[in-house]
Amino acid sequence: MFDERHARRLYAYVEDTNQPSQRLCRKLGMRLEGTFMEFVSFMNDQEGQPVYENTMQYAILRREWGTLKA
Repeated sequence: MFDERHARRLYAYVEDTNQPSQRLCRKLGMRLEGTFMEFVSFMNDQEGQPVYENTMQYAILRREWGTLKA
């Protein structure tokens, strides 16, 4: 995205229980910018109430990516 589309910034939203995706973000040089508490719900509990998940935001800037590639 940085080279082909000239993006300035990339980010990823990852649920706080998704350890493999968090590891991938860190491996790519992304930094944790924050955690959104009870951010989104993809399922309901047994009573039909939404189950909200905590979502972490990782990001990296083009200039940061450039230093990793060198």
